[in-house]
Amino acid sequence: MDLSTGIAGGYAARVFAGLGADVIKVETVRWRDPLRDLGAGLGADITTGFAACNSGKRSVLLDTDSPADAAALERLLAASDVLIESAGAEQRTALNLGSDEIASRHRHLVHASLTPFGDRGPYAGHAADDFVIAALSGLMAVQGERGREPMSTGTDAVSYLSGNAAVVGISAALTARDCDGRGQHVDVRALEVAVATQIFDTVAYSYTGVERVRRANDPAEPWAILATRDGHIAAARSAMIAWEELWIPVFGDEVPEWVIDPTVAASGEEVRAALSALIASRDKRDLVELCQLLGHIVGEVLTIPEVLDSPQHDARGFFDDVDYPSQRVREPGPPVRFSDTPWRTAAYGGLRAPALGEHTADVLAEVRAARPGTGTVFAPPPLAARASRGSSGRIGLAATAEPDQSEPPLRGVRVLDFTMGWAGPYATELLADLGADVVKVESITRTDWWRTARRMFTGGVGDPDWLWEMSPLWNSVNESKRGITLDLADERCRDIARRLAFAADIVIENFTPRVMASFGLSYDAIHELNPGAVMVSMPGFGAGGPWGAFRSTALVTEAMAGLTGRGGHPDGPPQVIQTSPADPNAGLVAAWAVIGALRAARRTGRGQHIEIAQVEAMTHHLSFDLLEFQATGQEPPRRGNSMPGAVVSGCWPAAGADEWVVVSTTDAAALERVVGSAAPEAVAHFVAARDRRSAANALQAEGVAAASVQSAREVLSDPQLAASGFFHRTDRAFVGEHAYPSAPFRLSGSPIVPRKPAPTLGADTRAVLDDWLGIDSETVDDLEVHGLSGTEPRGSRGGKVVQP
Repeated sequence: MDLSTGIAGGYAARVFAGLGADVIKVETVRWRDPLRDLGAGLGADITTGFAACNSGKRSVLLDTDSPADAAALERLLAASDVLIESAGAEQRTALNLGSDEIASRHRHLVHASLTPFGDRGPYAGHAADDFVIAALSGLMAVQGERGREPMSTGTDAVSYLSGNAAVVGISAALTARDCDGRGQHVDVRALEVAVATQIFDTVAYSYTGVERVRRANDPAEPWAILATRDGHIAAARSAMIAWEELWIPVFGDEVPEWVIDPTVAASGEEVRAALSALIASRDKRDLVELCQLLGHIVGEVLTIPEVLDSPQHDARGFFDDVDYPSQRVREPGPPVRFSDTPWRTAAYGGLRAPALGEHTADVLAEVRAARPGTGTVFAPPPLAARASRGSSGRIGLAATAEPDQSEPPLRGVRVLDFTMGWAGPYATELLADLGADVVKVESITRTDWWRTARRMFTGGVGDPDWLWEMSPLWNSVNESKRGITLDLADERCRDIARRLAFAADIVIENFTPRVMASFGLSYDAIHELNPGAVMVSMPGFGAGGPWGAFRSTALVTEAMAGLTGRGGHPDGPPQVIQTSPADPNAGLVAAWAVIGALRAARRTGRGQHIEIAQVEAMTHHLSFDLLEFQATGQEPPRRGNSMPGAVVSGCWPAAGADEWVVVSTTDAAALERVVGSAAPEAVAHFVAARDRRSAANALQAEGVAAASVQSAREVLSDPQLAASGFFHRTDRAFVGEHAYPSAPFRLSGSPIVPRKPAPTLGADTRAVLDDWLGIDSETVDDLEVHGLSGTEPRGSRGGKVVQP
């Protein structure tokens, strides 16, 4: 039952519709979803704003001021497995939606609340949208051009991340309910989601005391946006450094003399100018395909029309053709692909977004026909069995005693983690939060590249000893795991890895396609060993299609999903989103996909392969823009610091140096009560005459969504996050005690495991091989003697590099 308004809850419910659930969108006469008034019409009373996150649902309209419809709402709650809502205080009171009230009336119900700040703390009554959350969470402090106002992302990223976080929490709560039939409350707060999914700045500041500055498209950044003849490309710094190697194959005879002749000197500015001129003379797709062929991280900045015409999406059949009353449109298809379970698209019985109240009579008749006291109408019965291993180690089903709900939902689940960077490790960290035993596999010849990512924040500072243990990024997304080292180039280690996969419930990797197969760890090989295992692959673009072999980071997937093209000042070039939301987005999607597949495996004894093409998962964030273009024939203008549907939105300077306030409201009358006028000029004058916090507080006092733009340092001491205990502090070897964000959701009935420090390199090899496989310590000693395992990267000793 989707009783939410806006994007976050609507998208969470849309995911469950795609997974096969019967999702009932409930609106009331007093609380209609405002998305129905956003964007162009698609016929009936369906707009592009509403269609963007409400496909696949049925619609019920109730007048809850009438006793009959109030009773119908209660029957719907009793008939549902999950309630998703985003109610404010007035709606929560009027409809009796408090978490304690829901739990007392509907013991079986998993109840998810999606709010900006939760119902406690100094911001609990504040108004907020994505723009305000971006300001408070530190995102805007690093987004935009130096000397100009901070910028938002130009997308609805916070809402989509919150929706995916809700799906993880709901899936975990359903897993717990499978065992004992009891529901619980899932609490998702947008501010916490935003901070948890942008660790570049808060955690890094805790380590270094250094804050990034706004410097969009600055050569000092790890990436750049470069103009081509027909648009833009996004290039990683590594590619920029390698351009001299690339120039001859890419630009042929046009390269400057100093590229060929090392005796001819050129300044950095001359190099950049010459490079920019050459790139501007070429088409972006040709450049990207050639650079990718040569192994460099370069991506094409796609416009909205180009996303719809993407040859990669076309080859993979990503878009779903959906018929609305006025026209057929293409909507984003599956954000994740299951080998055994199709996403519910139009071809598999999926529904378009519904007109208001379109299914009221049918749904209420179904609920009335259900026998009272039978519990949920649409849910399968709770599991009477749970996965366990027989003597062979293969997955089987064996009856177990009912566990206490005070146990974490994934207690006893084994996860073998081959991922690197952020996306995959974030997924497995979330699984560890829920109780899984996560084993991180690295090699002393090829450690996770995020282990040395401290360099991103220390610039010209020399590398410290034990560099691979000092990264704020690695240490933040690998908490609560155990770490082992195996050199998978060696057959002995590959054999151990295969045995670990045989003992695991979940195997997850984010290499480019074919890497795992080269290790003998393809899904087919793992399935033959362990039919109940769930395997997750997280390639940037998917296993097939013309871009399937492209190297990618968030820089590339965001550019080619269309997000980069939406960012930046309306009068300037596109801008990279500095906080890289594609990575945590893929991590959240992987986490909920794994939990769903694991529930199915417990029921059937059969695992499956999950593929998450990160560019496909990210394209969902542009659903509104994609539909709006199709409905109007015009590409929506870049938002800058405006919010769709707001009567006033913007970022204005307050008193003081580089002090800023964002304001975003649909309530012109409330703004007039504070400022005297709803004109942007009046708002700018009001803010300029005050310090940023007093200006924001005065606006919030009248219900106007506003906030000061906070830096990473301020986020770490934010009073709302302090009141909720969101940051936790752990003391880790080599770096000491620091603050880290916690899970982006809370569960009322199943504990989230307190996070433990991320493992030092190879710290748990002996313990894990003993626990999982019974391998003795002498075998590990022999691996170390032969340089196949260890606790320092090859070529180092005592924390120092001793050979190149």
